[in-house]
Amino acid sequence: MEKITVNKLQSGVSKIIREVETGEVYEVNRYSKKVAYLIPADKFDDLLTGASCKKCVEELRDIKRKITHAGS
Repeated sequence: MEKITVNKLQSGVSKIIREVETGEVYEVNRYSKKVAYLIPADKFDDLLTGASCKKCVEELRDIKRKITHAGS
């Protein structure tokens, strides 16, 4: 992962986007503070799917608790 400043991103956005399309990940910084990540769309989709899985696991745990309490 490469760290870049907002200014560098602005001056080279086309090149950087092409690199992101090929799999490169960037951490974008403003005044030495991390403000964003640029990641390929497929990696972002994978992250969203993972978030959905976490929600499903939480729902299954809730169901298990309800069943356990009902059986007590």
